[in-house]
Amino acid sequence: MRFESWRPGLLPDVVRFWNRVFASKRNYFRLSEELFLSRVVRKRTAVEEFDPAGFVVAREGGEVVGLIHVGMRPEALVRSLDPSWPGGTQGYVAFLYVEAGRRKKGIGGELWHRGLERLRGAGQVVLDGQCWNPFYGNSEGPFTPFWGTPEGVSVEWDSYETKKFLARKGFAPRFKGVQLAAELARTTTAPLETAERSLARGGFQLRMLSGEYPELGRAAKERRVLPPGLEFDVAVAVLQGRTVGLIAAFPLKEVRAGLQAIYEANVVEEFRGRALGRNLLAAAIARMRSSGAASCEVLTIPEISPVAHKLYLAAGFAPAASWAVY
Repeated sequence: MRFESWRPGLLPDVVRFWNRVFASKRNYFRLSEELFLSRVVRKRTAVEEFDPAGFVVAREGGEVVGLIHVGMRPEALVRSLDPSWPGGTQGYVAFLYVEAGRRKKGIGGELWHRGLERLRGAGQVVLDGQCWNPFYGNSEGPFTPFWGTPEGVSVEWDSYETKKFLARKGFAPRFKGVQLAAELARTTTAPLETAERSLARGGFQLRMLSGEYPELGRAAKERRVLPPGLEFDVAVAVLQGRTVGLIAAFPLKEVRAGLQAIYEANVVEEFRGRALGRNLLAAAIARMRSSGAASCEVLTIPEISPVAHKLYLAAGFAPAASWAVY
């Protein structure tokens, strides 16, 4: 067994490993070398970038059989995520996987050790399966993750072997994420016109945007800065020139035609309880249907947002997968 940090010559082996071991995962699509380079190796954000020394593979007989990818967050980024952060950098494990047939041979432990060596000096080490993961999640904007949830790769809830391994390292799931799915023809949401009238009675204006992402709670004309070339639609509730609610959806076109995902659904706290979520969901589903979409998925965390979870269930969504959110 050999362990190596990233070098360009590993690219074909890593992509072959990826397509071999993840083909059965939910929402998997075949990965190309160019896509892996653009999403992972060449990834640069204002505060993070790919570190070759933090990407370690295990090779046996010329084949990659496992890998770990770790990174370090600067203090400014950590403070933006956690205002109570006491200071210093934060290390994170972006990805860790060992092929099923090679487990219980110490490979995962060795990868973990090598990854944490790279994070030596960090004030804290966290697991980041999706939410702020710049390589295997889509926190930058609505685009199809490599596989898993509409937000990124994650640990399946019933992957007890993985959860036990992580528990031995001191990590336990914070929440259980429930992925819901619906056939749009069977959803029970109101027609677009009904949703629009309902919002108008409450003084809200409904706006449907394509390729423009408003800032929640800000002036309606303000837009988020997103990577170029993304396809998405946003149903927006506006009150007195301010964006007070939105639901954004995007096509998981790499997975299959006609599949959509909800990227974000949010309402300014002071306006919750006024049916904005229900009417915005109706508007978003109406837009999906008009574009020819047949189905939709969304990740929910019932423990955090029980109202949202129940809203989707009432609209005809049903549980499709469960994930451990660390």
